[in-house]
Amino acid sequence: MKIPVEASTVPPSPDAAREDAALALLWNAVHAPGGRAPFCRRCAAHRSFHRVSRRRAYACDSCGAHVYPASTTPFAGSPVPIAAWLDAVVIVLDSPGRARPNRVAGALGVDYRRAWRMTRRIDEVLQAGGDDAGLLRRLAGLWQEQGHTRPERAPDPGSPEDRIRIAACRLMAERGIEATRIADIAREAGVSNASIHYYFRSKDEALLSAFRWAGDQLHVTLQRLLGENVSAVGQLRHLLELSIPGDQGTFEEYLLWLEVWARVRRHSAFLDECVRMSRRWADAVLGVFTAGVRDGTFTPVAPLTEVCERYVAIAESLAVRNTLGYSDMSGETARRLLARFTAEQLGVPAALLEPGPR
Repeated sequence: MKIPVEASTVPPSPDAAREDAALALLWNAVHAPGGRAPFCRRCAAHRSFHRVSRRRAYACDSCGAHVYPASTTPFAGSPVPIAAWLDAVVIVLDSPGRARPNRVAGALGVDYRRAWRMTRRIDEVLQAGGDDAGLLRRLAGLWQEQGHTRPERAPDPGSPEDRIRIAACRLMAERGIEATRIADIAREAGVSNASIHYYFRSKDEALLSAFRWAGDQLHVTLQRLLGENVSAVGQLRHLLELSIPGDQGTFEEYLLWLEVWARVRRHSAFLDECVRMSRRWADAVLGVFTAGVRDGTFTPVAPLTEVCERYVAIAESLAVRNTLGYSDMSGETARRLLARFTAEQLGVPAALLEPGPR
């Protein structure tokens, strides 16, 4: 079945064209295998669909219901382009048992931290087997057949200090600082125990460095998203996406926050870093809100600085409850509540901010 694509007077960039091809491949493999017409749940019938511009979604031609092809796959919730995921799956399958993040980083042009998380996610799915593993293998085969894979570049393994921070981030987020040994961090980072002690005098110091580094990465991601040429509402949606843990990376970063908060009363350095990162985040929030007020999109219900502080407070509370695993606070619930609260505070229709599967 041919999927209609919205017309454009500007030729897409190579990366945009690859992403369109990746999304179309995913759509056909998951929702229209063998050329069959996709099934619309709202219509309760097979319908034709068209691509929704600037979203990873297709819409039913009859009722307009949106379907996000990635939402039922191992890529769900990830901000990484689908094309990059498919490239990474091809690399991992090409080197079973030997796939290293630096090889993925070199091929995709992403940082070591992101490549490590992607590789880990793919390995977990393949080792678990089942339908998801079968889907990844099928998608990788089709992606290669269509000739979309990128040539690999020289890998950049990252500095030993960065590898140590990445390893400390993952292990301390997963196990907590008390259950994480220096030897565990060294093994994960591929360095000696002596290297850990060269950079950090204690586990607390390693945690603080990992926490600071993870916060810096989150800030870089936010600035990159806010630098896109999108509307005030588009920037606000980016902000909402990063405010609640949405993928493994941001989830680990929030777990690190919990580890750091447990030490704030005993170590002034942790308090200073928490204040610095919280202030930087609040400044970014205020910047998004201010831009929307200036162009007339937002009409805040209180002084802008107060609305900003309200947003930071409720976002932080929802994120913590979600990270701790409260049964009534899934990521979807937290994002929906935050979107509705934000819409009320900024005087915009809630429907513009309501999150959908990605």
